[in-house]
Amino acid sequence: MIVEDILYGSFEVEDVLAALILSEEIQRLKDVHMAGPAFLINPVWNETRYEHSIGVMLLIRKLGGTVAEQIAGLLHDVSHTAFSHVIDLALSNKTDDYHEQIKAALIEQSTIPTLLNQYGFDHRQILFDDEQWGLLEQQAPLLCCDRIDYTLREVYRYFSVPLKEIQEFLGSITIVENQIVLNTVDQAIWFIDQYQKVVIDFFYDPRNICSYEWLAKAIQLGLESQEITRDDLLMTDSAFLKKLKSSNSLQIQQLLDKMNQPPKVSVCSSEDNYDIYQKKKIRFVDPLVTIADQVVSTSSISQVAQTKIEKMLEDSEKGIFLKLG
Repeated sequence: MIVEDILYGSFEVEDVLAALILSEEIQRLKDVHMAGPAFLINPVWNETRYEHSIGVMLLIRKLGGTVAEQIAGLLHDVSHTAFSHVIDLALSNKTDDYHEQIKAALIEQSTIPTLLNQYGFDHRQILFDDEQWGLLEQQAPLLCCDRIDYTLREVYRYFSVPLKEIQEFLGSITIVENQIVLNTVDQAIWFIDQYQKVVIDFFYDPRNICSYEWLAKAIQLGLESQEITRDDLLMTDSAFLKKLKSSNSLQIQQLLDKMNQPPKVSVCSSEDNYDIYQKKKIRFVDPLVTIADQVVSTSSISQVAQTKIEKMLEDSEKGIFLKLG
Protein backbone atom coordinates (compact mmCIF):
# COMPACT_ATOMS: atom_id res chain seq x y z
CA MET A 1 0.00 0.00 0.00
CA ILE A 2 1.17 3.53 -0.85
CA VAL A 3 0.26 6.06 1.84
CA GLU A 4 0.42 9.75 1.01
CA ASP A 5 0.39 12.71 3.35
CA ILE A 6 0.51 16.42 2.60
CA LEU A 7 3.14 17.03 5.29
CA TYR A 8 5.44 14.03 4.97
CA GLY A 9 5.11 12.75 1.42
CA SER A 10 4.48 9.30 -0.03
CA PHE A 11 5.53 6.00 1.55
CA GLU A 12 5.06 2.33 0.72
CA VAL A 13 4.15 0.60 3.98
CA GLU A 14 4.36 -3.00 5.17
CA ASP A 15 1.40 -5.37 4.88
CA VAL A 16 0.68 -5.23 8.62
CA LEU A 17 0.33 -1.45 8.50
CA ALA A 18 -1.84 -1.65 5.39
CA ALA A 19 -4.11 -4.20 7.08
CA LEU A 20 -4.43 -2.01 10.18
CA ILE A 21 -5.22 1.07 8.11
CA LEU A 22 -8.05 -0.83 6.39
CA SER A 23 -9.42 -2.21 9.68
CA GLU A 24 -12.81 -0.98 10.86
CA GLU A 25 -11.18 0.43 14.00
CA ILE A 26 -8.91 2.80 12.06
CA GLN A 27 -11.51 3.55 9.39
CA ARG A 28 -13.92 4.73 12.12
CA LEU A 29 -11.47 7.54 12.89
CA LYS A 30 -12.27 9.13 9.51
CA ASP A 31 -15.42 10.41 11.22
CA VAL A 32 -13.96 11.33 14.61
CA HIS A 33 -12.83 14.94 14.55
CA MET A 34 -9.71 16.18 16.30
CA ALA A 35 -11.40 19.42 17.37
CA GLY A 36 -14.44 17.59 18.69
CA PRO A 37 -17.72 19.38 17.91
CA ALA A 38 -16.04 22.62 16.80
CA PHE A 39 -16.47 21.70 13.12
CA LEU A 40 -20.24 21.88 13.64
CA ILE A 41 -19.83 25.61 14.16
CA ASN A 42 -16.87 26.16 11.82
CA PRO A 43 -16.69 23.48 9.08
CA VAL A 44 -13.07 24.45 8.35
CA TRP A 45 -12.02 22.77 11.61
CA ASN A 46 -12.44 19.34 10.10
CA GLU A 47 -9.17 17.49 10.81
CA THR A 48 -9.85 13.89 11.81
CA ARG A 49 -8.22 11.37 14.10
CA TYR A 50 -7.60 9.26 10.99
CA GLU A 51 -5.45 11.94 9.36
CA HIS A 52 -3.55 12.47 12.60
CA SER A 53 -3.03 8.74 13.18
CA ILE A 54 -1.67 8.24 9.66
CA GLY A 55 0.51 11.31 10.14
CA VAL A 56 2.01 10.09 13.41
CA MET A 57 2.77 6.71 11.85
CA LEU A 58 4.49 8.32 8.86
CA LEU A 59 6.46 10.80 10.96
CA ILE A 60 7.76 7.94 13.10
CA ARG A 61 8.70 6.14 9.88
CA LYS A 62 10.39 9.26 8.47
CA LEU A 63 12.47 9.58 11.65
CA GLY A 64 13.64 5.96 11.53
CA GLY A 65 11.21 4.30 13.95
CA THR A 66 10.62 0.55 13.84
CA VAL A 67 7.53 -1.07 12.35
CA ALA A 68 6.40 -1.87 15.91
CA GLU A 69 6.60 1.80 16.87
CA GLN A 70 4.77 2.76 13.67
CA ILE A 71 2.00 0.33 14.67
CA ALA A 72 1.84 1.99 18.09
CA GLY A 73 1.69 5.40 16.42
CA LEU A 74 -1.06 4.38 14.02
CA LEU A 75 -3.16 2.96 16.87
CA HIS A 76 -2.37 5.46 19.62
CA ASP A 77 -5.73 7.26 19.24
CA VAL A 78 -7.87 4.27 18.25
CA SER A 79 -9.93 4.48 21.46
CA HIS A 80 -10.97 8.11 21.05
CA THR A 81 -14.70 8.46 21.48
CA ALA A 82 -17.04 10.44 19.24
CA PHE A 83 -16.07 14.13 19.17
CA SER A 84 -12.74 13.30 20.84
CA HIS A 85 -12.07 15.14 24.12
CA VAL A 86 -15.61 16.43 24.62
CA ILE A 87 -16.26 13.36 26.80
CA ASP A 88 -13.55 14.57 29.20
CA LEU A 89 -15.44 17.81 29.72
CA ALA A 90 -18.75 15.97 30.05
CA LEU A 91 -17.26 13.74 32.76
CA SER A 92 -15.22 16.57 34.36
CA ASN A 93 -12.09 14.52 33.65
CA LYS A 94 -9.39 17.18 33.95
CA THR A 95 -6.58 14.87 32.82
CA ASP A 96 -8.17 14.62 29.33
CA ASP A 97 -7.37 10.91 29.15
CA TYR A 98 -10.70 9.08 28.96
CA HIS A 99 -9.57 7.46 25.70
CA GLU A 100 -6.50 6.13 27.50
CA GLN A 101 -8.62 4.74 30.33
CA ILE A 102 -10.67 2.62 27.92
CA LYS A 103 -7.92 1.80 25.41
CA ALA A 104 -6.89 -1.64 26.65
CA ALA A 105 -10.46 -2.91 26.95
CA LEU A 106 -11.42 -1.57 23.53
CA ILE A 107 -8.41 -3.15 21.84
CA GLU A 108 -8.97 -6.53 23.50
CA GLN A 109 -12.54 -6.59 22.17
CA SER A 110 -11.54 -5.46 18.65
CA THR A 111 -10.13 -7.18 15.57
CA ILE A 112 -6.70 -5.72 16.27
CA PRO A 113 -5.16 -8.54 18.41
CA THR A 114 -6.00 -11.21 15.81
CA LEU A 115 -4.82 -9.03 12.95
CA LEU A 116 -1.49 -8.27 14.59
CA ASN A 117 -1.00 -11.90 15.56
CA GLN A 118 -1.35 -12.90 11.90
CA TYR A 119 1.75 -10.84 11.19
CA GLY A 120 3.71 -12.05 14.21
CA PHE A 121 3.12 -9.09 16.55
CA ASP A 122 1.88 -9.20 20.16
CA HIS A 123 -0.65 -6.39 20.73
CA ARG A 124 0.02 -6.31 24.47
CA GLN A 125 3.72 -5.67 24.00
CA ILE A 126 3.18 -2.92 21.44
CA LEU A 127 -0.01 -1.11 22.42
CA PHE A 128 -0.38 -1.02 26.19
CA ASP A 129 2.60 1.19 27.06
CA ASP A 130 3.10 4.07 24.63
CA GLU A 131 5.82 5.56 26.85
CA GLN A 132 8.17 2.76 25.74
CA TRP A 133 8.22 4.45 22.33
CA GLY A 134 10.47 7.50 22.53
CA LEU A 135 9.51 8.90 19.14
CA LEU A 136 5.76 8.47 19.65
CA GLU A 137 5.37 9.83 23.18
CA GLN A 138 7.37 12.03 25.54
CA GLN A 139 6.26 13.84 28.65
CA ALA A 140 5.77 17.58 28.12
CA PRO A 141 7.56 19.82 27.44
CA LEU A 142 9.62 17.54 25.16
CA LEU A 143 8.72 17.00 21.52
CA CYS A 144 7.26 13.75 20.23
CA CYS A 145 5.64 12.65 16.98
CA ASP A 146 2.15 12.89 18.45
CA ARG A 147 2.67 16.50 19.59
CA ILE A 148 4.52 17.51 16.43
CA ASP A 149 1.98 16.05 14.02
CA TYR A 150 -1.16 17.68 15.38
CA THR A 151 0.65 20.99 15.70
CA LEU A 152 1.99 21.02 12.13
CA ARG A 153 -1.25 19.69 10.69
CA GLU A 154 -3.39 22.30 12.41
CA VAL A 155 -1.21 25.34 11.76
CA TYR A 156 -0.97 24.32 8.10
CA ARG A 157 -4.73 23.94 7.73
CA TYR A 158 -6.10 26.55 10.15
CA PHE A 159 -3.39 29.23 10.21
CA SER A 160 -2.06 28.95 6.62
CA VAL A 161 1.52 28.31 7.74
CA PRO A 162 3.48 27.65 4.52
CA LEU A 163 4.44 24.06 3.75
CA LYS A 164 7.97 25.30 3.09
CA GLU A 165 8.32 26.41 6.73
CA ILE A 166 7.01 23.06 7.91
CA GLN A 167 9.49 21.19 5.70
CA GLU A 168 12.33 23.34 7.02
CA PHE A 169 11.32 22.46 10.57
CA LEU A 170 11.14 18.75 9.76
CA GLY A 171 14.59 19.01 8.22
CA SER A 172 15.97 20.42 11.47
CA ILE A 173 15.07 17.29 13.48
CA THR A 174 17.74 14.88 14.63
CA ILE A 175 17.37 11.85 16.90
CA VAL A 176 19.67 11.71 19.93
CA GLU A 177 19.28 8.73 22.26
CA ASN A 178 15.76 8.15 20.93
CA GLN A 179 14.72 11.74 21.63
CA ILE A 180 13.69 14.40 19.13
CA VAL A 181 16.26 17.21 19.07
CA LEU A 182 16.38 20.31 16.85
CA ASN A 183 19.58 21.60 15.32
CA THR A 184 18.89 25.33 15.76
CA VAL A 185 17.36 27.60 18.37
CA ASP A 186 15.49 29.43 15.61
CA GLN A 187 13.62 26.26 14.65
CA ALA A 188 12.85 25.54 18.30
CA ILE A 189 11.37 29.03 18.76
CA TRP A 190 9.45 28.61 15.50
CA PHE A 191 7.83 25.46 16.87
CA ILE A 192 7.04 27.14 20.21
CA ASP A 193 5.20 29.82 18.22
CA GLN A 194 3.24 27.22 16.24
CA TYR A 195 2.30 25.32 19.38
CA GLN A 196 1.01 28.54 20.92
CA LYS A 197 -1.28 29.04 17.91
CA VAL A 198 -2.80 25.60 18.51
CA VAL A 199 -3.11 25.37 22.30
CA ILE A 200 -4.06 29.01 22.93
CA ASP A 201 -5.36 30.69 19.77
CA PHE A 202 -7.20 27.62 18.45
CA PHE A 203 -8.14 25.60 21.53
CA TYR A 204 -9.39 28.76 23.25
CA ASP A 205 -11.20 30.23 20.26
CA PRO A 206 -14.64 31.16 21.68
CA ARG A 207 -16.42 29.11 19.00
CA ASN A 208 -14.34 26.08 19.96
CA ILE A 209 -15.07 26.62 23.64
CA CYS A 210 -18.82 27.05 23.08
CA SER A 211 -19.10 23.91 20.97
CA TYR A 212 -17.46 21.87 23.72
CA GLU A 213 -19.63 23.44 26.39
CA TRP A 214 -22.91 22.76 24.63
CA LEU A 215 -22.18 19.24 23.43
CA ALA A 216 -20.68 18.23 26.78
CA LYS A 217 -23.88 19.36 28.51
CA ALA A 218 -25.97 17.46 25.97
CA ILE A 219 -23.92 14.32 26.65
CA GLN A 220 -24.30 14.77 30.40
CA LEU A 221 -28.08 15.02 30.04
CA GLY A 222 -28.19 12.01 27.72
CA LEU A 223 -26.14 9.86 30.08
CA GLU A 224 -28.23 10.91 33.08
CA SER A 225 -31.49 10.04 31.30
CA GLN A 226 -29.92 6.86 29.88
CA GLU A 227 -30.96 7.89 26.38
CA ILE A 228 -27.31 7.35 25.49
CA THR A 229 -24.65 5.10 27.00
CA ARG A 230 -20.88 5.30 27.12
CA ASP A 231 -20.78 2.53 24.53
CA ASP A 232 -22.63 4.84 22.16
CA LEU A 233 -19.63 7.15 22.33
CA LEU A 234 -17.67 4.54 20.39
CA MET A 235 -19.74 5.38 17.32
CA THR A 236 -18.55 7.84 14.70
CA ASP A 237 -19.31 11.52 15.18
CA SER A 238 -22.14 11.37 12.63
CA ALA A 239 -23.82 8.31 14.14
CA PHE A 240 -23.52 9.62 17.68
CA LEU A 241 -24.88 13.04 16.72
CA LYS A 242 -27.81 11.36 14.97
CA LYS A 243 -28.63 9.46 18.17
CA LEU A 244 -28.42 12.65 20.23
CA LYS A 245 -30.72 14.44 17.79
CA SER A 246 -33.33 11.70 18.29
CA SER A 247 -33.52 12.51 22.01
CA ASN A 248 -36.86 13.49 23.51
CA SER A 249 -35.11 16.01 25.78
CA LEU A 250 -35.96 19.63 25.01
CA GLN A 251 -32.76 20.71 26.76
CA ILE A 252 -30.64 18.50 24.51
CA GLN A 253 -32.38 19.81 21.41
CA GLN A 254 -31.84 23.42 22.52
CA LEU A 255 -28.14 22.77 23.08
CA LEU A 256 -27.79 21.19 19.64
CA ASP A 257 -29.68 24.09 18.06
CA LYS A 258 -27.04 26.46 19.42
CA MET A 259 -24.51 24.69 17.20
CA ASN A 260 -26.58 25.54 14.11
CA GLN A 261 -27.24 29.15 15.10
CA PRO A 262 -24.62 30.18 17.67
CA PRO A 263 -25.45 33.27 19.73
CA LYS A 264 -23.04 36.17 19.84
CA VAL A 265 -20.21 35.58 22.27
CA SER A 266 -17.53 37.82 23.75
CA VAL A 267 -14.51 37.25 25.94
CA CYS A 268 -14.85 38.72 29.41
CA SER A 269 -13.13 38.46 32.79
CA SER A 270 -13.79 36.51 35.96
CA GLU A 271 -15.20 39.69 37.50
CA ASP A 272 -17.92 39.95 34.86
CA ASN A 273 -21.23 38.12 34.83
CA TYR A 274 -19.86 35.36 32.58
CA ASP A 275 -21.82 32.42 31.14
CA ILE A 276 -19.02 29.97 30.31
CA TYR A 277 -15.67 29.28 31.93
CA GLN A 278 -13.27 26.64 30.67
CA LYS A 279 -9.72 25.79 31.53
CA LYS A 280 -8.14 23.13 29.39
CA LYS A 281 -5.25 20.81 30.16
CA ILE A 282 -2.00 22.76 30.53
CA ARG A 283 0.10 22.24 27.41
CA PHE A 284 3.49 23.73 26.53
CA VAL A 285 6.70 22.77 24.77
CA ASP A 286 10.36 23.46 25.41
CA PRO A 287 12.22 21.63 22.62
CA LEU A 288 15.65 20.13 23.03
CA VAL A 289 18.34 21.66 20.82
CA THR A 290 21.93 20.79 19.98
CA ILE A 291 24.43 23.50 20.87
CA ALA A 292 28.19 22.85 20.65
CA ASP A 293 27.59 19.08 20.72
CA GLN A 294 25.45 19.35 23.83
CA VAL A 295 21.70 18.73 24.07
CA VAL A 296 19.92 21.39 26.13
CA SER A 297 16.43 22.81 26.53
CA THR A 298 15.71 25.87 24.41
CA SER A 299 14.58 27.95 27.38
CA SER A 300 17.91 27.38 29.13
CA ILE A 301 19.79 29.27 26.40
CA SER A 302 17.14 31.62 24.99
CA GLN A 303 15.38 34.36 26.93
CA VAL A 304 13.02 34.78 23.99
CA ALA A 305 11.95 31.15 24.27
CA GLN A 306 11.61 31.37 28.04
CA THR A 307 9.36 34.44 27.76
CA LYS A 308 7.15 32.77 25.14
CA ILE A 309 6.79 29.63 27.27
CA GLU A 310 5.93 31.66 30.38
CA LYS A 311 3.23 33.51 28.41
CA MET A 312 1.79 30.23 27.12
CA LEU A 313 1.66 28.84 30.65
CA GLU A 314 0.09 32.03 31.99
CA ASP A 315 -2.64 31.98 29.35
CA SER A 316 -3.29 28.28 29.92
CA GLU A 317 -3.52 28.70 33.67
CA LYS A 318 -6.01 31.56 33.31
CA GLY A 319 -8.49 29.74 31.07
CA ILE A 320 -11.24 31.71 29.35
CA PHE A 321 -14.46 33.46 30.44
CA LEU A 322 -17.23 34.03 27.89
CA LYS A 323 -20.40 36.09 27.84
CA LEU A 324 -23.24 35.10 25.52
CA GLY A 325 -25.50 37.56 23.77
